[in-house]
Amino acid sequence: MRRKSEAKRNAILETALTVFREVGFEAASMSQIAARVGGSKATLYNYFSSKEELLLEAMHASAREHGENIIALIDSNGDVKTQLIRFADSLMQVLSTEETQQLLRVAISVSGKSNIGRRFYDLGTEVVWHRVALFMEQQTQTGALRKDNPETMAMHFRTLCECDLMAYLLGAGPALSREQRHVKAALLVDLFWRAHGVSDE
Repeated sequence: MRRKSEAKRNAILETALTVFREVGFEAASMSQIAARVGGSKATLYNYFSSKEELLLEAMHASAREHGENIIALIDSNGDVKTQLIRFADSLMQVLSTEETQQLLRVAISVSGKSNIGRRFYDLGTEVVWHRVALFMEQQTQTGALRKDNPETMAMHFRTLCECDLMAYLLGAGPALSREQRHVKAALLVDLFWRAHGVSDE
């Protein structure tokens, strides 16, 4: 029964995320989501107390999935620069997708009316960037990075990795090939390294 409930909950989250991306938060309805899942609004309310909670949980599920995949790239093989380049490349790829941009636009659309946008931002920070800061701290201990504040270093790296995000949200982001994205990731890491690196690996 528990597995069945988890499967149903996941199906609701996946369907809700699709609907929110397609039509936005205001236009989406619990009835519409229930119809696509195959059930009633009452079923949805058994799992989520409101449309706001459903949106937040759907965004959280998506963020965790992408976040875990990306963060694994700085716990992989290779020197520090190589790991950071893989991370930046993967994050830029995720941010360049229409699905991610649609989701972020939905989060922005509700941020002035509720705390959903802030809670979504905080989750991304917790899942990815606090762990990047921990990685930075570990590298200061090995002597690869300067002994700067790890949270500050993570913030600087985040700013570099998200440099095209506003352009993407406005529909003006660069359409980079895989090779161009990798070259850009290497450039961003080089800029980060000039500020915080110790040895040239």
